[in-house]
Amino acid sequence: MEKVFTYGTLMKGQRAYGIFGDMNFFCDGVLKGYGLYEVGTYPAAVTVKDFCVYGEIYEVNEETLRNLDEYEREGFLYLRKRLPIETETGTVEAWVYVYNRDVSSLELREPIGKWTPQRRPAVKA
Repeated sequence: MEKVFTYGTLMKGQRAYGIFGDMNFFCDGVLKGYGLYEVGTYPAAVTVKDFCVYGEIYEVNEETLRNLDEYEREGFLYLRKRLPIETETGTVEAWVYVYNRDVSSLELREPIGKWTPQRRPAVKA
């Protein structure tokens, strides 16, 4: 099983939650050193000093990981990277889909990023 950190549309209560039925919730987590940018109806995690992103860690099998790569357009729109995620019980290594496009025209969320699509961004990059 592989661990995947989700921070947007795949999280509980979001529009794509549950489309991959074999994602098993592991725990909540925080990705430090990254911020969330607004990309229309979905977020984009990008390296940003002194920022962090809140999300959820799921355990998935290899087939689901390949399906997630396709969903996230891995290698084009996002790059899948193994990164340290802080949890209540310590640090966990998990795959994270990091945005692979220019963000200079996008809006950056506040330093503690938690995706809620109805909320407006707080910071102009």
